[in-house]
Amino acid sequence: MYNTTFPDDDLSRFFQQLARTSGLLESVQTPHEHAGVRLSMSETFALGELAVAGPLSQRELAERMGLEKSTVSRLAAGMEGRGWLRRERQADNRRLYRLELTTEGSDVAERVGAELREHHGRLLAGLTEQERHALRVGLGALVRELDAAHRHS
Repeated sequence: MYNTTFPDDDLSRFFQQLARTSGLLESVQTPHEHAGVRLSMSETFALGELAVAGPLSQRELAERMGLEKSTVSRLAAGMEGRGWLRRERQADNRRLYRLELTTEGSDVAERVGAELREHHGRLLAGLTEQERHALRVGLGALVRELDAAHRHS
């Protein structure tokens, strides 16, 4: 074994395994198929955020997704081109866009969301209640610490 500064602990191995098995190591541009629709992970998350929250400004969507505003601007333009959302300039500040799912976008979000909910249900069904609870607590704490680390960097 080589002498390295890379972490070699259980948490690191779990992250690597999770990234490999979930496909997170693939190019961000690689679309995946959900409910018969090919879409990127960013499109999937944006559809979910807009389906849950309703109309958002591009800035609000960027904050929710942890992405740069310019990245969300390109993402929104692409989704608008697919007929999934409307981008309207806000009347009180013409520099800002308001994003809202179209009927087609809502339909895609509903279908993709239903498939993801079913998939997550199957994944979690093999865990005991104690394991599900431990996962919620542990992942919640990890997300809290990751958020704190990003705010301080």
